[in-house]
Amino acid sequence: MESVIGKIFLHNWQRKIIALLIAFVIWMFVNHSINETRAISNIPVRIINLPADKTVQGLLPNGLLNKRITLTLTGNKKIIDELEPGDIEILLDISSADNDDWVVHITKKNLISLNPQIDLTKNISQVESTDFVVKLSKLVSEKFVISIQQPIGEAPTGYEFLDIWPQQLMQVVSGPEEEMERFKDKRLTVTFNLSDISQAELDAVKSFEQNDEISFPVPKNWKEVTIPFLNYVIEDFNDPEAQNLRIEFLRKNFLPLMEEIPVRIFYPLETLDTLNPNTLSVAPNEWIEKKDEVLIFKKPLFTKDVSRLFVDVVRNALEIVIIAEPETKKQVLRWYLDFINPRELENNYVSLYIANASASKTPFASISKQREELLRERFREYMHRTILYLANGKKLHIKSSIESQQLKITSY
Repeated sequence: MESVIGKIFLHNWQRKIIALLIAFVIWMFVNHSINETRAISNIPVRIINLPADKTVQGLLPNGLLNKRITLTLTGNKKIIDELEPGDIEILLDISSADNDDWVVHITKKNLISLNPQIDLTKNISQVESTDFVVKLSKLVSEKFVISIQQPIGEAPTGYEFLDIWPQQLMQVVSGPEEEMERFKDKRLTVTFNLSDISQAELDAVKSFEQNDEISFPVPKNWKEVTIPFLNYVIEDFNDPEAQNLRIEFLRKNFLPLMEEIPVRIFYPLETLDTLNPNTLSVAPNEWIEKKDEVLIFKKPLFTKDVSRLFVDVVRNALEIVIIAEPETKKQVLRWYLDFINPRELENNYVSLYIANASASKTPFASISKQREELLRERFREYMHRTILYLANGKKLHIKSSIESQQLKITSY
């Protein structure tokens, strides 16, 4: 048996080795000489040598067109089988364009291999594709308004969103003249997400004069705008004012107003003949006392959801007003918190805010008319939301009634 196997492999072994080598060479030759044709889609197109005053419609910032091409390639079967769209790029030298509506015919010379393992020059013999047009346009620049929208999401625990400033910026956009003209009256929009801000980030922000209205600097990576009419390209803000972009928050605190607040009785004209200061007396108690003929609410009162600056401005211009109405009309008399001379208080709030901002050299040290109006709106919102609380944290409820020509005022 061994002699038979030895004969098979060792008899004329030199000739057998030569035969194997020849067979291998023939196999290699045949294998590399087999061609295959295959369509490959989604191939990127890159533009080079673009004049400084020109652009191409549909050109992205990375130099690629927003459209991709399908090529039918013929060449070495092994290479053709291995090719992927990411292995090839079509390179167009715009300096060879003969007019602004350049009809492009793709040849083998336009192919660039992105895979260092693939040599397209040696392995691709034929390229077929549908001709397409590359349109050159004049490159122009226009200014567009960026409108900063109301943010989405929720402010971190312990904070409340107040406003954003600036509320609009200007963006210089460059693109094809036709697109710039078509969209020149359009606004760009940006919306921030408050949920992307952590409580720790806001805790770290210092406010001027220990106020609890704080300005959170918008992070650099947020300062981007999408340009819809330029293939939804994302650009960084280029308005110099963008460096001052802030989101303002209120740190929520339980704030003391004052130890005592005046109480005034309002007498409607229609019942003045029966209900007036001469016919109605007020019964003092643990809640109410009279100082120099002025009624005073004695218990300490607090508020929240407003700023310390607001409280400092209004604390000496508050009064509780109780409406004196006949017993048959109201069992519990209506009451409300009144601000004395609110317009002057508003002016004082804005003046103090500006003064504090200037002293602390914040980005808002110089305040425009638009910014001032925003502060006035904030003050009016604070007035609207001011609610009185007792020291135990419960909302103040005043229970007052008229009994036997005597006004009884209590709280619960």
